[in-house]
Amino acid sequence: MDFQKLERRFQLMLTSGPILLLFLIFAPWHQFGSGQWGISQSAIQAPNALLGVIALLALVISLMVCFAQATGSDKLPDSPKGKTWEEVLLIVNAVLVGSLLLKLILETSFLGWGAWGCIIAGAVHLYGAYVGYKAMPTSPAP
Repeated sequence: MDFQKLERRFQLMLTSGPILLLFLIFAPWHQFGSGQWGISQSAIQAPNALLGVIALLALVISLMVCFAQATGSDKLPDSPKGKTWEEVLLIVNAVLVGSLLLKLILETSFLGWGAWGCIIAGAVHLYGAYVGYKAMPTSPAP
């Protein structure tokens, strides 16, 4: 798989996805104190850990579908409820960014650099899904 020959949406999503995954799990969302005695918590830890876990699950789903589409896998089943996979990816990524923004809004004390990294990487990931949705061929109504 040549990365340069992939569609733009796959280039955006397959690079921002793993970065966001690392930020969600390891980067400090909240940082209390500084130096040797500081405590940091990632996005999937309290406070509001459920929102971080929702974002993590949405990201994993998004990455699996995106990777299956990029490799041209025939193992991808029909999309649910008559939607296209591009629409499903857009909805899943909107849930991902929405949960990150809600987590950011609900607790703004002691934010670490990981919070901003997650928001930026999530926005790029959502933009990749939006590019795929807009490139989707439109069929005329019957």
